[in-house]
Amino acid sequence: MTRVLWGRSPILSICTGLALGLAGCGGSSTPPQISSSLGSAVDGVVNAALQQQSIPGIAVALAKNGTILYAQAYGFSNLATHQPAQTNTIFEIGSITKQFTAALIMKLQEQGKLHVDDSINLYLPEYGFPPSITLRMLLTHTSGLWNYTSLPQYQSWAVNGVSEATVLTAVSQAPLEFKPGTSYSYSNSNFFALGAIIEKVTGKSYEANLQQYIFQPLGLVNTDYSLPPATQSAVGYINSGVPAIVVDRSAPFAAGALSSNVSDLVAWDYALINGKVVSADSFKAMTTSNGFTIPGGGSYGFGLGLDTFNNRNIIVHGGAINGFTADNVVFLDNGFIVVVLTNDDYGNPGALVNNILNAVCNSTQLSGNC
Repeated sequence: MTRVLWGRSPILSICTGLALGLAGCGGSSTPPQISSSLGSAVDGVVNAALQQQSIPGIAVALAKNGTILYAQAYGFSNLATHQPAQTNTIFEIGSITKQFTAALIMKLQEQGKLHVDDSINLYLPEYGFPPSITLRMLLTHTSGLWNYTSLPQYQSWAVNGVSEATVLTAVSQAPLEFKPGTSYSYSNSNFFALGAIIEKVTGKSYEANLQQYIFQPLGLVNTDYSLPPATQSAVGYINSGVPAIVVDRSAPFAAGALSSNVSDLVAWDYALINGKVVSADSFKAMTTSNGFTIPGGGSYGFGLGLDTFNNRNIIVHGGAINGFTADNVVFLDNGFIVVVLTNDDYGNPGALVNNILNAVCNSTQLSGNC
């Protein structure tokens, strides 16, 4: 049976980790100490995780103001060939995809092609969704739509592929979890529907929109909707080291189909928070709370988890899909970034990010990096 993990509430793993008593980065204005000490601190944390969690391979990057402070890869991208993981190795990133989908929606709003307070039925009338569901509710997981990855037929969809109409019909016919707008519940159905709306509005595929508005303008040559060449990417594994079944891209779609590497995700993070992807007003909307506290703390904006670290605002998101887990954290005050990618779907990158922040940000010697 296919284990599909990217649909679990990925934001919870990192928000919970950040709530575990971290004493803070301090926000020092001291110039970053790019030294062997930083590398040693990160290496010690990651190597411990490799042993304790039996993860085949991990890639990590720390950056600030768009400059990578330290990037390193550990373990293997392919156990069968003993190919070492490298910093340019491409991993699947699961639900981190949702950030990209939300940004596309904001780009289309800036162009006057849609509005986040429009009803879903303005764009997908054929499915008979409750008209009270808005695009804003989809973006913030407050629509009440049932999570399609928990439907019994999803296992077949993940292996054999599925049409958008099939998924949207199944979601529209499933009972709502709650009255739209009255609660929060993480559901991949929200972002699957947003992907379909992007296609309906533009007349182009979701993938083509990503290329036009994000990948090409930002030079993200290692980020893609299609699966990357095997020679450039990691093999995903389950806990015992068995290769995971590759999920057909049509199943995760706009909720979790992207692949990337650590340098591209650093470039994406920097561009997003510095007005190079969406306008300042759009980014403000993306980082505005939906009004609900999610389990483990924090809240949710548009495709972004919102939390604080030592009273500093951060955006966070995790991802998990067969054979891969990932976490991405960005400090909004100074652009300090931590990206962790693994090729094991039982990995806990949220805990690893937690430990990296402790090792770097709570160190007298290294806290200037934060």
